[in-house]
Amino acid sequence: MSKKIIIADDNKTFLMYAGLLLKRFELKVFPVQNGLEALKFLKYEKADALLLDIHMEPVDGFTVLRYIKEDKGISNIPVIMVSVDSSSETIEKCWQLGCFDFLTKPLKIDKLHDSLQRCFFGHAGTNRKYIRALCNKKVVVIYEDTEYQLYTETLSGGGMYIRKEEPFPAGSEVTVRFYLEDGGGVELKGDVIYTKKVVGDFLTLPPGMGIAFKGVPENDASILKLLVEDLIARDIFDSQEEEFLKQSGLSTLPGRF
Repeated sequence: MSKKIIIADDNKTFLMYAGLLLKRFELKVFPVQNGLEALKFLKYEKADALLLDIHMEPVDGFTVLRYIKEDKGISNIPVIMVSVDSSSETIEKCWQLGCFDFLTKPLKIDKLHDSLQRCFFGHAGTNRKYIRALCNKKVVVIYEDTEYQLYTETLSGGGMYIRKEEPFPAGSEVTVRFYLEDGGGVELKGDVIYTKKVVGDFLTLPPGMGIAFKGVPENDASILKLLVEDLIARDIFDSQEEEFLKQSGLSTLPGRF
């Protein structure tokens, strides 16, 4: 079941695009335009987390955070504070009031993902290290000296899921080669860590295999990170001017592929 998160921010542009990013993290998102609406929402439907701006009217984020932590019925809900105000006094006040984390605007995709993973899964030790994105990309997979032209389903900095009706056995060593839009390419070693065949419900996940990368060079790791972020948010950032996004509290991507 998808985790539920409330976003409270009086900037409608930030609310819309941050909400879209969170949905792509497979979360159920409830956007509200101020802290009072967030508190009202929490009264009738409990959320798993709250992303809360600080400088809002008529009630600021400090007051909302204080109210939540003093209410035993909702005090256990993790609150991630977000603000363009990154002064030490502001950050310290948020920690003193009991926030789970503090993120500065413009938001960075990797920082947001890391905070949410720790928020939802850190206690169980199942938090996902890498951001995962849907990715329909043609790749070359080399297995036992034979090349296969296959397509990916998802991609992360730690691995990928590749569609294949008859996947290679779990434990198999493979090499994956794929090309970037700028003409460059990446070749990575990996192991098949699980497989899914044409049985049961394959509508949510088609037949194929999960591959975990190993020994990824630092440069290739950076390329993968940027590529995944680009897959998640390219349309968002391409649709707006850079300065407009900065004013809205969203971060532009540092590169394009």
